[in-house]
Amino acid sequence: MNDIFKLYNGKGITKEEIEYNQGDFIVVQSGEENNGCIGKIDKDYCNKMGYTYTEEPCLTVARTGSAGYVSYQPLGCVVGDSAKILTLKDDHHKNHSVFLFLKTVLMANRYKYTYGRKVTEDKYLSEVIMLPATTDNKPDFCFMENYIKSLPYGDRI
Repeated sequence: MNDIFKLYNGKGITKEEIEYNQGDFIVVQSGEENNGCIGKIDKDYCNKMGYTYTEEPCLTVARTGSAGYVSYQPLGCVVGDSAKILTLKDDHHKNHSVFLFLKTVLMANRYKYTYGRKVTEDKYLSEVIMLPATTDNKPDFCFMENYIKSLPYGDRI
């Protein structure tokens, strides 16, 4: 995982902060409902507070609670302290289809974080995941993208 992802740890965001600083930027925590979204907050407030966020498409992974649950955030998001942001190191393949493929692969490893085992940065990034590869042993992002697009309604997901 460390070869393809950058991981960013979240910082504590309270429901009161979200309520008093409403905006259009999605806040993600560790829940499974509503794709992990617990509200929307003002992006300028996040900047001022030094919260962890990205404006690019990303995956998020729940650190506690629904530990290991992965969600896809197509418009970016800010994460609280019970979630982490995963972005691709390879900027050329950051697209909707690749993120959906990777979300599915990562969700298959979710069982490793049950029974109170938290997602930690070292443990998560040291995981080995099976991905399609090119002849030079690099992840085959083109295959991932084409596979998702080949699914019924894949081009409209």
